[in-house]
Amino acid sequence: MDLRQLEVFRQVVDSGSVSEAARRLHMSQPPVTYAVRQLEQELGAPLFERSARGMAPTEAGRLLYARAVGLLEYARSTRAEVSQIGRRRILRLGITSSTVATVLPLIARYHAAHPQDRFEVYDGATFTLLQKLRDGILDLTVARTPAPLEDFTCRPLCTEPMIAAAPPDAPFESARLSLQSLEGRPLILYRRYEELIRSAFARQGLSPELLCICDDARDALLWVRAGLATALFPRSMRGLCAGLPLAELDEPELTTQALLVWRRGAPPAPAARDFLALCPPEKPE
Repeated sequence: MDLRQLEVFRQVVDSGSVSEAARRLHMSQPPVTYAVRQLEQELGAPLFERSARGMAPTEAGRLLYARAVGLLEYARSTRAEVSQIGRRRILRLGITSSTVATVLPLIARYHAAHPQDRFEVYDGATFTLLQKLRDGILDLTVARTPAPLEDFTCRPLCTEPMIAAAPPDAPFESARLSLQSLEGRPLILYRRYEELIRSAFARQGLSPELLCICDDARDALLWVRAGLATALFPRSMRGLCAGLPLAELDEPELTTQALLVWRRGAPPAPAARDFLALCPPEKPE
């Protein structure tokens, strides 16, 4: 199995046919068909279900596709990085939507110290970015607790409370809130914090009125601006909440920690080491 075979395989999955994959790759059809059959023989599993409507990946094909995309991206990034040796380095960094405000000052500091270096930034959920870190696609990622971090080395950046963002026409009575004061307000939660927030309510014998659970904190903000619900976020997201009533949750158990994360047992790449050297240890509040 080589990268060229994986690229052919990916194009067949993306296009749903050998003929269209051949057109995109500027190849004739027989080599495309041969590459797919070689992969199936080597892996000992059918990778496609073939029908008059085209070719759809089997379960084995879907697994190979997910791995192939990561491997091809890693190869592309590696080629770019190696070709730049002696001229500039590339820092491959993962950032979640709730850590942008935390990490941007660090990126600015790094750029000032290493203006010749370039960045490849991957946006995504914490769990997605941790997998990219495992796969070697990222040098570092910013993650936020709670998260499964047993396989990683972490450096804390900050610990912060949660804030509540309300619709413009439903301001809070105080700048600091208890969970009890949120009872009766429709809430939208970013799925990453659902269990954390549900548990905090339950420990106080309270039941939140959950209108929606979503997968992106930015989506939750749109619901708030539409007047549909109150959202709960880490405090560092307050910069995205312009024009919305905000209050800090006065609940010690509702805190999250932003971390810089890299693979345990794998020394960070030189650019990543320099980035870590510019990041001060977390200061207690």
